[in-house]
Amino acid sequence: MVQPTESPFIADALDLARERATEGVTVADLAAHVGYSPFHFSRLFSAATGISPGHFVTALQMDAAKRLLLDGDAAVIDVATAVGFDSLSSFSRRFKSTVGVTPGGLRQLADRVADRPPRPFRISGDIDTEVTVHLDVPAGTRPPGEMALWVGWYSAPVPVGLPNAGALVTDADHVVLPLCPGAPWLLGFAVPTHAGPRDHLTPTRPLVARLREPITAPGRATLRFALAGPTSPPLLSALPSLCRT
Repeated sequence: MVQPTESPFIADALDLARERATEGVTVADLAAHVGYSPFHFSRLFSAATGISPGHFVTALQMDAAKRLLLDGDAAVIDVATAVGFDSLSSFSRRFKSTVGVTPGGLRQLADRVADRPPRPFRISGDIDTEVTVHLDVPAGTRPPGEMALWVGWYSAPVPVGLPNAGALVTDADHVVLPLCPGAPWLLGFAVPTHAGPRDHLTPTRPLVARLREPITAPGRATLRFALAGPTSPPLLSALPSLCRT
């Protein structure tokens, strides 16, 4: 049986979603394009990508907005309109919930990263129970020079919004993290230490890692990093905003 991630219809739907994300494409449009009912399509799409088709389209909209905000000095309302929003307030709320900062805050963050790339830091709660996470970055995918790796706990298995906890480490092979109740999904992201703001905030094809199952008990886990594939949603989290040093 062909698995969802191997199904040609997923690729077709993703192509249409990327092509029309800022034009108001709907789940019904995507389902009709590949000849499935919206319900059946949504179930298979979510299994393939880890995110519902509606949320995937929103992620594409927000990724496009991030790039427009960082590529020029257009007014935020113009960026909102360009990615398919009629209301500035709705756009700003959606942007902050999926990226973790306001549209204006993203521009300020880019300026800060340009002046000083994030240094290693940690955000953790009060839980004493720990998980040792081994970081597997294949030699063929490693960027040149020193590499920073973010490993964080998310409430869903996709890099949307800010993580609840985690750590940024430099060229490490493992990291020890406390369990994070309510955010059991472990995700990773790697970038050259001295990368520019665009690579930190709007990577085109980032080096990412994701465990397929949530972690709810102490133990060990291995995060294997690879270049983001066609079914990977955009990396929306404005991770440098977590660094306070």
